[in-house]
Amino acid sequence: MADYGLKCWNSAGALTLDLTSILSRLRYSTAIAAEETDSVVLPDIDGKSTVQFAVSLEDNKVPATVTRSGTTITWTARSGGSFYSSSAIVLVFIYD
Repeated sequence: MADYGLKCWNSAGALTLDLTSILSRLRYSTAIAAEETDSVVLPDIDGKSTVQFAVSLEDNKVPATVTRSGTTITWTARSGGSFYSSSAIVLVFIYD
C-alpha cells in the first residue's frame, strides 16, 4: 500500500501517530431541531466502520443520541428530569 495520510514521530524518532492505513472522512451531516427524532439510510457505509455523534448548538442543553444499525443512522431527542434537548448538528464519519 502506498503511504498516504499522516505520520508523526516524537523527538526520539518513535512513531506516535500513523493514519496511513485508515482515513476518516465526513460522510453525512444535518442540522436538527431540539425535539427531532429521525433517521437516514446510508447504503455506502455497509461493512465500514463509522463514528456518529451530535454536537449541541444551545447552552445548558444536551444533543440528541445518535446510533447506528446496519446502514441506518438514527438520532433521538433527549429530554427529561432537569435537562432538555438541544438543536444540534449530526455528524457521521466513515473510515475507508
